[in-house]
Amino acid sequence: MKAFIVYCHPSEDSFTAHVRDSFIRGIVDSGNEYLISDLYKMNFKSDMSEKEYLRDSNYRDTPDLEEDVLAEQKKINDSDAIVFIYPVFWTEAPAKLVGWFDRVWSYGFAYGNKKMKMLEKGMILCSAGNPVDRLEQFGLLSSMKKVMFGDRLFGRIKKSEFVLFDNTSRENKLRDKNWDKNLLKAYEKGKNLFSPEKEPFTVEDRFFTAVENSESGEVSDKTIFAYHQKDNTIWAEYSGGSVVKGFLVGTMDENQNLHFSYQHINTESQLKSGSCDSEPKIENGKLRFYEKWKWTNGESGTSIIEEI
Repeated sequence: MKAFIVYCHPSEDSFTAHVRDSFIRGIVDSGNEYLISDLYKMNFKSDMSEKEYLRDSNYRDTPDLEEDVLAEQKKINDSDAIVFIYPVFWTEAPAKLVGWFDRVWSYGFAYGNKKMKMLEKGMILCSAGNPVDRLEQFGLLSSMKKVMFGDRLFGRIKKSEFVLFDNTSRENKLRDKNWDKNLLKAYEKGKNLFSPEKEPFTVEDRFFTAVENSESGEVSDKTIFAYHQKDNTIWAEYSGGSVVKGFLVGTMDENQNLHFSYQHINTESQLKSGSCDSEPKIENGKLRFYEKWKWTNGESGTSIIEEI
């Protein structure tokens, strides 16, 4: 198996460079292969040209792509997984990596009549100066995940994993204290990238839509649920169709059943709320939750949501 690593950091004197090297050692020790694009060393052109913009904005699937873009696309299609290693700059990847997506994710390759293969796995390894608790409290971590997995890699990978190394700013004492532990973690992620071991069940960063609902229900196939999970706590935002904005929060039990309360505002400006118990099943290779819900006024029903 082969991993394509897209590495983006302006300095070799960085913790992120050590993460890269540890991850690569893990890949090699597992008997797998890797390709790497070091965007700064390559001096990868991150600015989209007017020609490239007009091609993509007019949805022209023409063969006149730049050679550096074609080279990156070939690396993707020659690989089984894609791994991005970078530092967090203002809640985003470095501009050079953002520009890499702007140019490499071209029309006719990453969208439209896609020539990009479906990759077995996509992984993010990123370093952040802030502690993870702060990133979670202000919604920054979920924003980073949503951009990478809900947009850039959505529908292009089978499995995803986001690995954050926090407290890595140079003045933070935890940087040195956790140094060896973090690099061991990076090594293990490389070594087990293609491991067939069963991964823990989670709804983190998974998207669902309703495929069935009782007549008195308000969600539909136009409603999108964005789920999150930390330990056994689950929550989600949902909107679309007759739902303007909704939120749910609850728990997952030892059998992966969900138990939660929900609340939303519909297009009639009505505030609706209730509770729900939800059972997971895999059908036709897709995760579904079979739900039994009850409005606060006592009316009940059933629905099915399916992973997108």
